[in-house]
Parts: sequence; C-alpha cells; structure tokens
Amino acid sequence: MMNLGVNNMKKYIVLTIQIICFCFLTGMSLFRGGYYMSAFEGKVVDAETKEPIEGAAVLAVYYRSTISPAGSNHYAFDAQETLTGRDGQFKIPEKFVKSDEVKGTPRCNLIIFKPSYGVFPNHKLSRAVGEKYAAWPTPEKYIVYELPKLKTRIERNNNLIYSDPSDPNIPLIKIKNYIKLLNEERTYLGYTPYTEP
Repeated sequence: MMNLGVNNMKKYIVLTIQIICFCFLTGMSLFRGGYYMSAFEGKVVDAETKEPIEGAAVLAVYYRSTISPAGSNHYAFDAQETLTGRDGQFKIPEKFVKSDEVKGTPRCNLIIFKPSYGVFPNHKLSRAVGEKYAAWPTPEKYIVYELPKLKTRIERNNNLIYSDPSDPNIPLIKIKNYIKLLNEERTYLGYTPYTEP
C-alpha cells in the first residue's frame, strides 16, 4: 500500500465520502450510470363535488435543469402518460434515465387534462391538495388533484391556451392520449384538431 501520509489519507477519505453523498442525493449510482426518476401516483377529482374524474390524461414531462450565470433553466427531454381509472386514480411508474441522455439534474412536471375541466397546474383553480409547489409535486407521495369544472364555452376556450403541451423535444407518440383528449376539446370548440401520432 502506498504511503500517502496522514493528511493526504484524510483528504482522500473526505473526497470519497463527498462523492458517495453526491451520488446518493442526486439519485445517481456509479453502477447504474443514470437516474431513477421516482413514480407519481394520486387521484384526480372534481374540485367542487370531489367526485373522481375518469379518463383524464396525466402527463409526466421530464426536464433537465441547468444552472448558468443567468439562472436556472429547464428543458424537456422525455415524457410518459397514463389515463385515470373509474375511481380517478393513476400511477406513473418510475423511469430510468441514462446519464448520457440528460445533462444537469432531471425533474418531473405533471400536467393533467380532461375536456371541460381546468388543466392542472395552469388553471388558477386547479390544485394539488397539500402541495406548496403544484407544478412540481412531490414524487412517491399520494396526492389528490382537484380540477375545476368549466361551465361556459368561453372558459373552455380560454383553458386551451394553458393546455397546449407543444414542446419540440417531446415526441408526439409519448403523449398520444393527451393529444386525443385535447383534440376532443378543440373539435367541440370548432378548432382544427392536431395531427395525432
């Protein structure tokens, strides 16, 4: 064994501990070579009646965050989706992301849409019950999401502005249920539907 000296040995141990802590805190493993993005689960309900909303599209959009002198920036790099069941419940499974697929620390944002309801998180009356930052809900925590029922054609029309998932980095095949529901609403309101994947 090399004779590193006591001070060099202490520095080596401290550096090793720092690397292990960094890997643990960011969810990265030296052996896995990537990140496990945590699962999301919960229930989607009508904000007024608290009844479950069946068939709502729950879209998880994965972002990489980078820090620059100008501040923090988020860029979408992937997505996965599901539909709520009869009981309004859903689960987005955990997702493995290779380190070379994303630069920076990955995060996930949920978008929930159902025709005739305010889109989460962009409609001012939609909310994730008990969450401080609605747009970035706590992963692996069961959360109830409340969507307001839109009563007029004008409300539904205005809601479309906040419902567009147009991000050039997300392949449409990953959001086909979301696009299908969005097209139902666009057709109802007299707009040309998007091309479906």
